[in-house]
This record gives sequence, C-alpha cells and structure tokens, in this order.
Amino acid sequence: MKSEPKRHPTEFAINMYLDKMMILQQSELKVVNDYNYFDENSPCHIYFVCRRPRVIIDPTKFSATKKTISLHFKIQKKDKFIDFPLDFENPFKDENITVSSQYPFSTFQFKRNEETLLNAKTAVFLQSFERHHTKAEFLDLEILYIGQSYGVDGARTAPDRLKSHSTLQGIYSTAIEKNPDFEIWLMLASFEQLNIMMMDGRTKYTDEEIETDKERFIGLHNKLNYEGINEQQKINFTEAALIRYFEPQYNIEYKNSFPNPAHKTYAECYELDINSVAIELETIEKANFKLFSHKIKPNWLHIKTFMLHSKKDRKDMFEILPKG
Repeated sequence: MKSEPKRHPTEFAINMYLDKMMILQQSELKVVNDYNYFDENSPCHIYFVCRRPRVIIDPTKFSATKKTISLHFKIQKKDKFIDFPLDFENPFKDENITVSSQYPFSTFQFKRNEETLLNAKTAVFLQSFERHHTKAEFLDLEILYIGQSYGVDGARTAPDRLKSHSTLQGIYSTAIEKNPDFEIWLMLASFEQLNIMMMDGRTKYTDEEIETDKERFIGLHNKLNYEGINEQQKINFTEAALIRYFEPQYNIEYKNSFPNPAHKTYAECYELDINSVAIELETIEKANFKLFSHKIKPNWLHIKTFMLHSKKDRKDMFEILPKG
C-alpha cells in the first residue's frame, strides 16, 4: 500500500511581498532615477504594464470658496464621457483661485494670479483622495503585462529597460488602435523577501527522519536568513508567480507552467527543497487603487501561494487541518 505524502518536520516558504511601487506613464521614465525612490537596497526589477479609462478635467466647470473647491472630471467610456464631480476642502484658504488646462486636458494647474500653486495629472490627483470619498473605481488598474529587468550584477533596472521595450511599444500601438478610451500606465515595483518556517508537531516521524531534518534545517535556515538566495533567481520566480496568478493577456511564458522543476531560472528553490513560494501585493495604503486582470477580480490585496512539489510527493505546509 502506497504511503501518504509527508511534510518535513520543518518546512520553509518564501513570501515575496510588494515593498515599493511607483505609478507613471512612459513619458516620465526618463526622470524616475532623479527621485531616488528605488535604491540598491530596494531596486526596481519588476514592472507591470496596465491600463485604465482615460480621465480628463473640464476646466469650464470650476468654482472655489475659502472653504471648498469644486472640480469636474470626465471619464471616457468608448465614444462618451461620464461626468465626475469632486468637492474637497480648499487647502489654499483663498477663493481667488483659478484652474488652467489645455488639450488633451490630462493635466491641470491651480493658479493664483500668475503663481502656480499646484501642477497635477488628473488621474494621479484623483488617486490622492481616499476611495470612500471618491468611489472612483475607474482608477483601478488592469494588468496587461508583467516583466522583469536584471542586468549584469543587477545593474539594469526596469525604468532603463522600458525606455526601449518592444512589448511596451506593441501594447501602446494596440491600445491606441483598439481602445483609445484607455490610457497605459506603468507600475514599477520592488519586492522584499519574507521567510516563513513551520514545525509540524502533529505528524509522527521516525528518529532517523528527525535527525536528518536537523541537518537540513540548519543549512536551509542559514541559507535563507544569512547567505541569501541568488537575486536573479528570486526575481525570476517572483515574475513567474505573478504571471501565473494574474495571467495577463500579453504574457505567454509561465501562464500555465509555474511552478515547474524543469525551469532552470528558479532551480535554486528546488535545490534548497523549499516547500512553497508566495506573492503578496497590497495597494490600499501604497497607492489607493485595486489591481486586477481579465482573470483576477479587482482587490486591494492579492495573495497566492504555489507549492513547488506535487501533492503526491509532498504535503502543503499551509494545509494544517485534515480535509473532510
């Protein structure tokens, strides 16, 4: 009779969680490095190509009192525009404020006489307001493509690659032709590693299994917490897990083939005998929009764990309680 698969007495998982992110459009790529937002401790090697409806401002509908500013935005839906009014507290405490915007009305300025008080992109400005105030679901980003950039010694970052990325140019061309009512947005991201360990106190192990696992535990614990796994491999499985979860329409590789021990690009995870890898993205505090794809519904938080082994060979370390 075939024995049931076991966990090791101690199991490890790697959770890659979203640490830093930046939302911008292609024209702004050249100034990303000027902000020094990403650094050597938190480099940007993962990027998302996304879209959302075009948002413009109607500069003819504006009013200001010392207490309140009233603006009107337009959300494009195919060949029509939906009016979106917004009232908010006047931060300038002055009614002598004007709004200025030129075609295509995707940016605007608040002015007082000749002084520019604020220069903003319409969508980014709306994104600064809490969702319960705006109910602006049109700000959610649909993920079209996920990619990575990693050069020699990790020198090449996502902004550098995206400046001349053929896939990005292809998505732009398709979007303009088929969906002119949408805008393309780029989400640059860095992910941090969180190591998760579990000790199985429910399963009965032999003395030999326990002794063997002690040696394995020490080696794996030291590797994950002190030596570190290869940075390129870490980026590889993070990208692969994200693609497998969201299944963006412009990605082909990894959609149905992650995880796979035959993939050498993240072979170290198998060599170390790690149980699972996971990805985690939270955007409610970081950016105030939801992420989604044609497969995954909009949400503030996305978490997905992938077992690296088949269920016939190994138990999921997170499957604590017996089924049934």
